[in-house]
Amino acid sequence: MKNLVNILVLIIIISIAYFIMNKKKKIDQLEWENPSVISINKESARAHYFDFESKELAKINDIEKSIYYQSLNGKWKFYYSLNPEERPKEFMKNDYDVSSWDDIDVPGSWEMQGWSVPVYVNVQYPFPPNPPFVPHEYNRVGSYRNRFDIPSSWLDRDIFIQFNGVRSAFYLWINGEFIGYSQDSKTPAEFNITDFITVGENSVSLEVYRFSDGSYLEGQDTWRISGIERSVFISAKPKIRVTDFLIKSDLDSLYKDGHFELVMDLINNSKDSSDITIQGELLKYDNPKEPLFNFERKMSITNKDTIEYKSIISNVDVWSAETPSLYKLIITLINNKEKVIQSFTQQVGFRKIEMVPGNILINGKPIIFRGVNRHEWDYKTGRSITEKQMIDDIKLMKKFNINAVRTSHYPNQMRWYELCNEFGLYLIDEANIEAHGMEFHKDKYSFISDNDEWEEAWMQRGRAMVERDKNQPSIIMWSMGNEAGDGENFKKLYKWMKERDNTRPVSYEPARKEDHTDVVFPMYATIETISKYAEDNPKRPLILCEYAHVMGNSLGNLQDYWDTFEKYDALQGGFIWDWADQVILQVDSSGKEYWAYGGDFGDEFIANDSNFCSNGLVAADRTPNPHFFELKKVYQPIEFIAEDIARGQVRISNKYDFINLDHIDFSWFISEDGKTVESGKLGVIDLNPNENTVLSFNL
Repeated sequence: MKNLVNILVLIIIISIAYFIMNKKKKIDQLEWENPSVISINKESARAHYFDFESKELAKINDIEKSIYYQSLNGKWKFYYSLNPEERPKEFMKNDYDVSSWDDIDVPGSWEMQGWSVPVYVNVQYPFPPNPPFVPHEYNRVGSYRNRFDIPSSWLDRDIFIQFNGVRSAFYLWINGEFIGYSQDSKTPAEFNITDFITVGENSVSLEVYRFSDGSYLEGQDTWRISGIERSVFISAKPKIRVTDFLIKSDLDSLYKDGHFELVMDLINNSKDSSDITIQGELLKYDNPKEPLFNFERKMSITNKDTIEYKSIISNVDVWSAETPSLYKLIITLINNKEKVIQSFTQQVGFRKIEMVPGNILINGKPIIFRGVNRHEWDYKTGRSITEKQMIDDIKLMKKFNINAVRTSHYPNQMRWYELCNEFGLYLIDEANIEAHGMEFHKDKYSFISDNDEWEEAWMQRGRAMVERDKNQPSIIMWSMGNEAGDGENFKKLYKWMKERDNTRPVSYEPARKEDHTDVVFPMYATIETISKYAEDNPKRPLILCEYAHVMGNSLGNLQDYWDTFEKYDALQGGFIWDWADQVILQVDSSGKEYWAYGGDFGDEFIANDSNFCSNGLVAADRTPNPHFFELKKVYQPIEFIAEDIARGQVRISNKYDFINLDHIDFSWFISEDGKTVESGKLGVIDLNPNENTVLSFNL
């Protein structure tokens, strides 16, 4: 018995020692090589909106007009280091002289501005996989410095700095004081800096690492570049405010009346309890003079609170990609002196997403996704793109009959979603999780996807996307990521997503037919494979997350795929890979411009996948590639079939889901030996969705 007790004591001592050593190991690990440290002092993820100081400004929704907004986009001082050991370790101190440093444009990647080189790889990482560790000797570091002024009128508010995208990991200091740390380059990093600023001039310092343990989850098929890729700004928020909100804008079972639900979280950071009034109104987007509803709630708030509001609205204008009807929600907080302290807006679109056996329905219709995958990419600036470029992409997509986009393979800039709400595109919003390079690790994907030490990295990336984007009507489905294997971390993320948002399905390609995907979401499945799936009376729809890889002279069998989609109800289209050639504009020694791809940037990094980045429907400058016209024809929602051509009869079918053909002008011509011998116009054709009719011509 005594020996047994001694053995048990020894086991306990060893276990305690192991726990202490393991904990010390985690503490001693660098943050950028520690999967349990995803952020330090970063604000919780929340919906995207801006706190305006008046309802009038909120209606305009231009943050540049607010006196409580300050952009930090523009020139920053920049120092480039070959590795962490060579970085300037005290550059964040206010008395550190950076006047001799170079200037760099923010937003923008440093590789696109002359420091180091961009690396294009598809599957592999730019280094041997050994998570969570990355190579120190060539882990480039960018040190950034800038200054900003704080007016005295900001001092009675909470002051925040927000970085909308920094790759791959960064530390932040204000006036030489450490503020925090962040990974995940595709969702906002927001920090409360109220206690660290002074009236007048302040300094902001960033230390950005090209590689981190986060790089193992950012192994997408695109250029590996680094830096402050998206906008940066400072804002001053009222002490009493809405901190987050959730909208559900559903339809009744007849798809006519709108069911509106609003949940708002509030905080009071002032010293005293306060009486406030919360006002809300819903306006038509194109006719803001007549509210659909108003509500007002008076309350006293001491610390934190949550309020809810529900309403049923008769005969709403329904949102779809074909009919992108929007409303504008305006929320305003007023203090006990009748002064507006906060006002903000959100686009609202009423639509119903349903999962029924074998189909996803939008507003009661089993729509077919005429989709494309889209990376954010500009041939001069990389992933730092403008609103104009987004609008140009959307208009070109709509012109060529595309109705859906998968945000491959990460959450896009916030403005993209607002534009898709307005113009009408269905979106599959994808989390910034891809670990394709783990294919080359001895334990493959499961080394991290089935590892609880990496669980929080998975969860934070999924949460950051859902919380930021949860109120956007164009988002029809969430995707948990791309090509990262499968495992417990995805199962846990799926469970959280379904609990947080019960209005949208969740998908993930490697989950295949497992329970943690609501849609079977394969890539590059053959026509035979998808036909066999559809013939087995499936409970879930199949949507190709990628298909018809458009590299070179491609898309030859696109019509065959679409004949198959239309044959089987359970097949609901797919997403072409991909939108635009991801190449970089370069100039050779003779001054001639050319498109550069992997391997064209010297031998600083040996790994590259050559021109595999050049597989777009459009060229990098958005010139349509020849196969784009093939896609336009196959994707067109109007079909013409020769009914009896000898008698001049042609059958026309309306394959839109929600709109009549009366918005289209039709013309026709008859040619003989390549010459037009007769032509004319048909005028308006009154044909409802999924109806057809026969047109007759005199031949």
